[in-house]
Amino acid sequence: MNTVIKIVALSILFSSLLLSCSETGKQLEEDNLLAINNQSVNEDKVLSLLKTNCFNCHNPDMGESRVAPPLFKVREHYYDEETTKEEFVVAIINFINNPTEENSIMPGAVRNFGLMPKMSFKEEDIQLIAEYLYDNDVSSDEWYAKWEGFKKSPASTQTDLSYEDLGRNIVNETKSNIGKNLMKAVKERGVAGAVEFCNTRAIPITDSMAVVLNTKVKRVSDKPRNPINTANSEEIAYIDGWRKAKANGEKYPPKVTEMENKMVGYYPIEINQTCLKCHGIPEKQINTETLANIKKLYPNDKATGYAEGDIRGIFVVEMDKK
Repeated sequence: MNTVIKIVALSILFSSLLLSCSETGKQLEEDNLLAINNQSVNEDKVLSLLKTNCFNCHNPDMGESRVAPPLFKVREHYYDEETTKEEFVVAIINFINNPTEENSIMPGAVRNFGLMPKMSFKEEDIQLIAEYLYDNDVSSDEWYAKWEGFKKSPASTQTDLSYEDLGRNIVNETKSNIGKNLMKAVKERGVAGAVEFCNTRAIPITDSMAVVLNTKVKRVSDKPRNPINTANSEEIAYIDGWRKAKANGEKYPPKVTEMENKMVGYYPIEINQTCLKCHGIPEKQINTETLANIKKLYPNDKATGYAEGDIRGIFVVEMDKK
């Protein structure tokens, strides 16, 4: 009798072990699938961020018409086998948050292309981009094939974005498009010659981007260079609020409000080193030739005397409600 009981007990134990192993294997399989799916979603998000915010200037497809180094060249300068992921990410974030010559480790690129404009990134998005660049060799054929596939059928769309993030993407794409053309004008004609570009092309480029992105977008300031870009009283209140917050060392995130059944986003425009060549102190940061062109093309100019980091104005983006 005892023998029978032992056999039954062992059978039950063995069956339990088999069931447990089966359940464990099933859980591991589900966890692996979840990890793969999460990785795919993150990659789609990063590629979408790169496409929207970076590849206007750092485009891997641009060939000889580049106005900034391609992304794989940027990675080469920041990455080597002795660089930790943390060091790489911190260096990338520091430069994107504050694009100055001091924060750059690519002096040749700064000489050839000038400094990039300060973009309106979310911190977590910069982190995601920097980590992705560390983990992925964006010069490889494998990565390029992945990028080509994403361009043809991007899995990530903007339909799930908040209005703040949607507006930010619109601002960054518009800003990078203006910046790309401005840097090209500076390279071809010098800073003084590029003033004419701003006079004739900046507003049409902004308007054309609004058509492409199916939205309304404009740049305004309380100290405009072109009177067309004069901010109204509500917009000036946002500018003043951000300036006070910045002076107090406080954060100054974008603002989104509902207006006449539309969602309107307001995004600050900050002065960086490159901007000072046209918006800094006359005869000190703005040379004589450039100043003469500004006075000729903009006789009522108010947009000088800024310092690096000052808030010069805002982008205003009008979006349809979802």
